Amino acid sequence: MKKMMVLPGESSKSDKIDAKDRISELPEPIKKHILFFMCPEDAARTTVLSKTWQQTWNSLRRLSSEFVFEYVDLLCTKTLEILHTEKVIIQKFKVYLLLREEGAASPSYLDKWLELVLGNYINELYLYIFFEYTLPKQIFAAKSLAILDLRGCRLVESFFDKNAKFNRLKELTLEGVVQDGNAIQELLNRCPVLEAFSIDDCLNIYCLELFNLPNLKMAKINRVRMIYINEAPNLHTLCCTAKISIICLLHTTYNNLRKLSIRIGYNSFDVMYFPRLNSMFPLLETLDFYDIRRLDEVRISHDRLESLSLSTKFNTITGQIDCKNLVSYEYEGKTIPSLLINSPRLHDVQLKLLTDYPLDTWWFLRLKQYLEMFKQPGVLLNLQLQIESSMVEFNPELLSEQSICPLANFKHLRFLYTESLQIHRGLIDGMLWTIHPEMISVKLCSLKDAAFIELLFKNLKEKLECCNGYQIKCWRHYLKAVELIVEQEREGRPELFPIFAKYKLSWQL
Repeated sequence: MKKMMVLPGESSKSDKIDAKDRISELPEPIKKHILFFMCPEDAARTTVLSKTWQQTWNSLRRLSSEFVFEYVDLLCTKTLEILHTEKVIIQKFKVYLLLREEGAASPSYLDKWLELVLGNYINELYLYIFFEYTLPKQIFAAKSLAILDLRGCRLVESFFDKNAKFNRLKELTLEGVVQDGNAIQELLNRCPVLEAFSIDDCLNIYCLELFNLPNLKMAKINRVRMIYINEAPNLHTLCCTAKISIICLLHTTYNNLRKLSIRIGYNSFDVMYFPRLNSMFPLLETLDFYDIRRLDEVRISHDRLESLSLSTKFNTITGQIDCKNLVSYEYEGKTIPSLLINSPRLHDVQLKLLTDYPLDTWWFLRLKQYLEMFKQPGVLLNLQLQIESSMVEFNPELLSEQSICPLANFKHLRFLYTESLQIHRGLIDGMLWTIHPEMISVKLCSLKDAAFIELLFKNLKEKLECCNGYQIKCWRHYLKAVELIVEQEREGRPELFPIFAKYKLSWQL
């Protein structure tokens, strides 16, 4: 048989015929028909074949708005059947069911809905099921999902296929989920491109490992006994703020971590990582430590830290903070801290004191001595007081002129709650002899405590002969004007004094 010679740079006629993309030249209706018989993941992949296939995919009908089912109805099923038949791309599908309806087989309805929805190309799936419901096996084959949010469902480990992976899943949220076996860990192991993970109040979970997640940027983990994190180089935010006994960061440095929020409690995070904050988290900007218990002395040093929040329910926090770029500082506790803060850029200071013990003149003096640390120019002080004590005594005769020069850079004083009428006058006098705030706001929890607002306004407006015989003038002599800028009454009861009020104060220098 005689062979045809093909010169270099030329091609045979048969080669030219074979090279022609006849499938891409099919009519648009036929290409859509082909897509309808393909699984959603394979249909999406046709966009890389040619521009015509990409145009066909883009021309498919899309449901861009949120698709929400809040009750079981046959019409819901019929609607989904139509969308399934037409291969409509569903951007967001949400089911919110509070209780199982009597006479309706809710689990079977849900199974049918998910079967129909997952047969289409779906980007976001939200299941808020607040009764016992086991997720069907087909949900773990939904490879088109980018966001999966599960609340109140049951996960079964045996439902996972051996090689199944969520190759597109970027956000995973689990709340109130019950797991059988090690289902949650299995789910995590199958999300190689995960960027955000949140878990809270899930049952039957003891230990969780976040390994080999190179794209993970945010992790919020609560009520998990033990946490191990390794090979998450792009982790940006880590929040562990409830009921965690062991937090183990196996990698030596987390170069991209910007925010770290930890409820310490009785775990060993403070002992293990406090001394190494600068080296382990070199780019850290926000640091929140809640429920500090174990350390007698806190020492925090960091070159880039901008925001610091500390709280304790039991002990008095002592120590030193050396953060040259610190701009914002927050503290919450029952006692006045003894922390020395060295930060030339400090601007915003938020303090919240929850006192349930007797307050006397010396307590107000200690408070003023602590607040004096923030009297540098440019610092704005904000203080919230929640007084649950029935004893507050203030006697200005015990103070000297040098000790009671009031702080004038105080921005806002908030009274959240006061226990009884007997302490109101002592509390008002003690605070206003200590500080001269630009604003005072009051929010009370019960109607009987509304008298505090009335007494406060009366005290602010009255000019009394109150300090005759004292070495120094009282706060009333420095108060120039009082302006009520917000007043809120109880709805339908205008005769009652408001329980929320905000006053703007002007002081003489």
